[in-house]
Amino acid sequence: MLHGINHIALPVRSLDVSDRFYRGILGLRAVGERPGMKFYTAGLHHHDLALMETGALFPVSGFSHFCLDVEDEQSLAALFASCRAAGARILEPVNHTVMRSFYLVDPDDHIVELGVDVPQSEWGPWPNPFGRDVAYPKLLSFADGRELSRSARMRK
Repeated sequence: MLHGINHIALPVRSLDVSDRFYRGILGLRAVGERPGMKFYTAGLHHHDLALMETGALFPVSGFSHFCLDVEDEQSLAALFASCRAAGARILEPVNHTVMRSFYLVDPDDHIVELGVDVPQSEWGPWPNPFGRDVAYPKLLSFADGRELSRSARMRK
């Protein structure tokens, strides 16, 4: 039986440029390489991402993407802020009902989603939770420290 995604392999135009994005901006850890390839982990598998330098252009669609799990909403906000500070091409944050996330575009125009699952207790009553996407401006407030500091005060 299938359990989940073990790793993703992508073609890239430049390993150096992609390495700066995946290791430098997103914080994946390089775990190995071979000629024309690099391997990275987020900590769950031997490798979560493999990149192969093709040098060629290839078609990319707006729906085609992969999603990396983020630990919690505060971490998602911190990643959003660091991606923004690094000048990454970021798409608007989205509340997908079952997940809160934001998308960014890597140097080869692959769409990367960074997201946090929402507990089923929050979306279980919806008859079709996958049919409801709304803007998620709260992430912008978290990333700017506005909402985060207020909610941190409330927990004390």
